[in-house]
Amino acid sequence: MIATAVCRRLLVFFKEAPRSGTVHSVFDHAVNLEFEEREGLAGLIAKPKAFTPYAVSVRTEIPFSQAGVRAGMAAVAADGRIIISQAGLEIDCLDASSVDLSLDSISISPAAQRSAQAEILDWVLAEADAGESLAPLATGAGETVYTRFLAPRFSALEKAVWAEDEKASTEAAERFAGCGPGLTPSSDDLLCGFLAVMRLLAREQKRENLPNLIARTAIAAAKKTNRISATFLLQCGEGLVNEPVLDLLTQIFQNSEPDRIRHAAKRVLEIGSTSGADMLTGIALALRQRMGGNEH
Repeated sequence: MIATAVCRRLLVFFKEAPRSGTVHSVFDHAVNLEFEEREGLAGLIAKPKAFTPYAVSVRTEIPFSQAGVRAGMAAVAADGRIIISQAGLEIDCLDASSVDLSLDSISISPAAQRSAQAEILDWVLAEADAGESLAPLATGAGETVYTRFLAPRFSALEKAVWAEDEKASTEAAERFAGCGPGLTPSSDDLLCGFLAVMRLLAREQKRENLPNLIARTAIAAAKKTNRISATFLLQCGEGLVNEPVLDLLTQIFQNSEPDRIRHAAKRVLEIGSTSGADMLTGIALALRQRMGGNEH
């Protein structure tokens, strides 16, 4: 197995000191690792699956589940390498491309009509399975038991976040998290998309206190869901997102042409069974926030 890319934050974490850990879970296209001094998980991601924060993208000819890696095995990160000796696995990260998945890496162009950009995402979300994903919350096309349950909870959450009410935000996030089927429940995926955009809107509008509130909101939500989904929420709270989402948000906040935004959104839509659609839904909903009271 050959490492082709490594998240810059993970590389820094590994270089600080040798790390001991264990294999948390194994799937065909991913291995989740837990290390000392990190609440969230790190990962090995089979190329070309979406590259995620605190992960290494690996070129492999066989699924991880067939490579002898098992949950509970010891893992060590030292000298830029990840070693799972029981599986005979050693991955050198030092020659891999170092990738910055931080939202802070996005340069923001002068404000555009964000609600018009949200409409572009609606066109893409029209291709999603409205009966399985939370897309109807953004598109208004149909309703499911999950959207009926989550709609008022999301309304309370977005109002609290935008008002910078920490108590209300964290309580609303706890009520919203962990809802829906899948390894990463739909409400968590939506929340990741929503909070990522809110972080960028905070920078665009110079709302300096909002990023810290977003981080605390993500931490509160992470306590109410499973470990894997909590990892993505915590990463989002740090201002980190997966590569397709980072590309989409770059296109949006640099005011790219609609076709480029649409193309990037379709890449996000392809993530998982509904995860991409749910993240897109959160992004679209956030773009419709009242922009300093001027836009709904």
